[in-house]
Amino acid sequence: MMIITLQKQFKQFFHAESLQKMAKSTGLMKRCRAILPGQLLISLVASLSKGNCSSIADLLRQFNGMCLSAKDTVAYKPYHNQLRKEAFPIFMRQLVMRAIAQFARQQSATLPDKLASFEDVLPQDGSSFHIRRDLADVYPSRFKRNPAAVECHMTMSLKTFSPVAMSISADTASERDFLPEPKTMKNKLLLADAGYPDFQFFAELEKCGGFYIFRGTQSMNPHAIEARNGRGRRLPKLEGKQLKDITRGTNRS
Repeated sequence: MMIITLQKQFKQFFHAESLQKMAKSTGLMKRCRAILPGQLLISLVASLSKGNCSSIADLLRQFNGMCLSAKDTVAYKPYHNQLRKEAFPIFMRQLVMRAIAQFARQQSATLPDKLASFEDVLPQDGSSFHIRRDLADVYPSRFKRNPAAVECHMTMSLKTFSPVAMSISADTASERDFLPEPKTMKNKLLLADAGYPDFQFFAELEKCGGFYIFRGTQSMNPHAIEARNGRGRRLPKLEGKQLKDITRGTNRS
């Protein structure tokens, strides 16, 4: 049943008539010509899924290789002109949104008892991807070895197993700029790593009724306001001390 369902979904997604309507609505295509949106999309998926596509010429070879006859093949220039249209990324964006809506499985989960008091738990993180060196002026990287890179910032929901927000920036952009708005975090728990701590953001988050657990950087040395062991018993000897002064050698508890 699962295979049949996926087959129907793929047929709906790659339906030639609906793709033509979308191409016309976005301005990618005004009339049916040699490069039809359905053929273009299938060839793009086929070539990019191989993992060894590195140029427009590779995309064109895949497109021409899928043509039924030699008279249906296209030259490099008209193919390139199709990809460089301002409407092309708009068309692809709508396709991605359509694919997410069609293939994403709606899920929900009951949070563990320890987290049940929160409306939701939101992990936040970013992933970097190297891109062509020619784009270094627009998307500079943090590392000299690969001068151009972008970073994808994602906020996920543990309750729905789905993205809440996603942004793409240069790799050098501050991760803190992509944290969720404090006013949207009432009774929610935010989880993030050492790239995100921002004390002003923490204060605003608390003011809006939000909660957070962040991994601290090595330079941080906060005072312990309250200390408890794994069973919840208070450890008063540790309270008031700085974190780096609390070691296993001097404080076995």
